Amino acid sequence: MLKIIDFTKDHIEQAQGIAKENYENERKYVDCLPEVVNYPDFIPLIENGLGVSAFVDQKMIGYLCCLGPFDKAFETTNTVGVWSPLHANGVIECEHKNVFARMYQEAARKWVNMKAVSHAITFYSHNHAVKNQLYRYGFGLRCIDTIRKMDELEIKQESKYYISELEHHEFHLVFPIGLMLEEHLSQSPIFMRGTPDEIEEGHEHKFADWQIHENYRYFAARDGEKIIAYMKIHDEGENFIGDTEDMKHIHGAYCFPEYRGQGVIQHILNFIIKKLQAENIKLLGVDFESFNPTADNFWLKYFTEYTHSVVRQIDDVDRG
Repeated sequence: MLKIIDFTKDHIEQAQGIAKENYENERKYVDCLPEVVNYPDFIPLIENGLGVSAFVDQKMIGYLCCLGPFDKAFETTNTVGVWSPLHANGVIECEHKNVFARMYQEAARKWVNMKAVSHAITFYSHNHAVKNQLYRYGFGLRCIDTIRKMDELEIKQESKYYISELEHHEFHLVFPIGLMLEEHLSQSPIFMRGTPDEIEEGHEHKFADWQIHENYRYFAARDGEKIIAYMKIHDEGENFIGDTEDMKHIHGAYCFPEYRGQGVIQHILNFIIKKLQAENIKLLGVDFESFNPTADNFWLKYFTEYTHSVVRQIDDVDRG
C-alpha cells in the first residue's frame, strides 16, 4: 500500500539514490549531459519540515521537498512562494502511476498552511509521467534549462559587425541595451515586471562594478561604435548540473530589433563557443522563460532542453 509521510533525515540516502536514477534516465535522452555531477546537500530539504516521502512497504518510491517559504516569488510578485529545485524531488518508475500527484497533494497542504501560494517545481523535461500529473493539477510551464556541446554553429554568411569580448572598462556600455531587455521582459506575453530602480547619474558605472564583482563576462556586436547586441556568460547555472567545471552558462542576451534577422546573435554565440573551446570548456547552458517567444524560438534551435520548471498559483487563499 502506498503511504505518504513526512520527509526526514532518515530518508536522505534513499532520496539520493532516486535522484541519481532520475538523472541517468534523463541522460538517455540528452546524451551531452555530463557523466559525473555533484549532487547538493540534502540536509536543507528537511529544515523547513515541508517535504514528503512516498513509501511502499519499506521502500521509498518518491520524495517531494522544497526550499522556502520566501517572499516575492520570482522577485516579480507580491506572493509567498516555495520552490522544489531539481534535486529536491524524484520518483522511480513503478506500478503506482500517480505517485507524484499524491505527494504534491500532501505537500501542498503544508505549503499553503505556511501561506505559500506560489508553487514552483523543477523536474527533468523527459519525465512525461510527472509532467502530465502536474499539468492536471493546474501547473503551467515557466522556465526551461537547456544544454549543448561546444560545437560551432554552421553559419553561411560572415558577420557584418565587429564582435569581441568586452573589457571591464567597457561594461558600462551594455547598460542602455540592458534596459531594453528589461522593457522587453515587461511586455506581453511575458509580463515580468520587477520593481523599477531610479536611474541616476553614474548608474551605468555602478552596474558595471556590480557585474565585474559577480564575475560576468560580456560579448558584444558593434555597428561602428554602437553596441547592437550582447550576451553575458557566467560560471554558475540554475541547478547542480551547471556546477560542472567544464560548463559555462548564458545569463542574458539581447539584440536591437532593427538588427534582428541578420544572424547577429548567432555570430556572437559562435564567437563565444570558439573562445570557450580554447579555454577547454566542453558544455554551454542557458535557461529562459518559456513564455518569452523570442527566447523560446531562438534557444531551442541550438540547445537541447533537459529541465522544465512549472508553477501553480493557488486561488482564494487567506494570506493573512
